[in-house]
Amino acid sequence: MIMLEHFTSSLKFLTSSVLISRSFFSFPSMIHKLSIQLCAVFVCCSFLSTTCLADPHEDVLKLLKQDLTEQAFVAVNAYLQDHPQDPQMRFWQGNLWVKKGSPQTASEVFLRLTQDYPELSEPYNNLGILQFQAGDYLSAKSSFESALKVQPDFANAMENLGDTYLLLSRSTLAQAKELAPQSKSANYKIELITQMLTEWSKNQKK
Repeated sequence: MIMLEHFTSSLKFLTSSVLISRSFFSFPSMIHKLSIQLCAVFVCCSFLSTTCLADPHEDVLKLLKQDLTEQAFVAVNAYLQDHPQDPQMRFWQGNLWVKKGSPQTASEVFLRLTQDYPELSEPYNNLGILQFQAGDYLSAKSSFESALKVQPDFANAMENLGDTYLLLSRSTLAQAKELAPQSKSANYKIELITQMLTEWSKNQKK
């Protein structure tokens, strides 16, 4: 899934396949949904209005761009003490928990965001990536599908969903092979999927 490379500016996670996500972005306004590219520009619009982000958001964004994780984490948490429902800061907090090595806490942050702001697609995508990373492919599939219901043209979530289908397919075929060890077709399909993922991983490292 491109939800995590290492939760820096793109979120790539690689096991057998790679998923995609946007890590440090600013939420678009509710009126004009803007497409945000990985490792690209940051849209400086407020979630609740079309006015520019307040200084605390800009300050955190600068820290994130400089990869100053601890400073950004302190600034985000300080702001959330007085503004606990701010969706942008909560989203950044989730990404920072991942960078700090606490994916479970990050998952809880993203899950609450999907509950409080179901109209936002990015928290679903990031939640799905963490679920994928944990090997919970069915939950990841559901999260990516939810992201796409909100934003049908969310290319990253779509690619992540495709990667999840691949892993689910390989897992299902492996179960079929256990039930019918003599099945040559199941084994052949497993080998094809594994070979494809291996070759893709090699190409990504070049």
